[in-house]
Amino acid sequence: MNMILRDHFFDSFFNNFGKFERDISHYDIIENEESFNIQIELAGIRKEHLSIKVHESHLIIKADNKKANEKVDGDYRVHKRYEKSFKLHSDIDQEKISCKLENGILSINLPKFEKRQPKEIKVEVK
Repeated sequence: MNMILRDHFFDSFFNNFGKFERDISHYDIIENEESFNIQIELAGIRKEHLSIKVHESHLIIKADNKKANEKVDGDYRVHKRYEKSFKLHSDIDQEKISCKLENGILSINLPKFEKRQPKEIKVEVK
């Protein structure tokens, strides 16, 4: 995706903020006709470490493995904490948002409302 288009896309559809934003190493937002899809790299984070909520018009993602420097299988785990918020565009159907975590990638599907065709209304003459 062209970087200029990407920056314009972020500015026009999402207003990003979050005090731990720099801790999220990489994320992409992909748009198609039916939805937006946010993909975030969260290496070392499991499902039970995640909190994903929609509050008013914001998608709030928090991840905290809370097991700082714990030794697991002979390796030490590093404590990781992420927090990121996205302001949702009004075209997003918040009731149908879904997500999955697979191989360290969190994918959040943000479906758009179905576009309705204008309905023609017949006028009766009496």
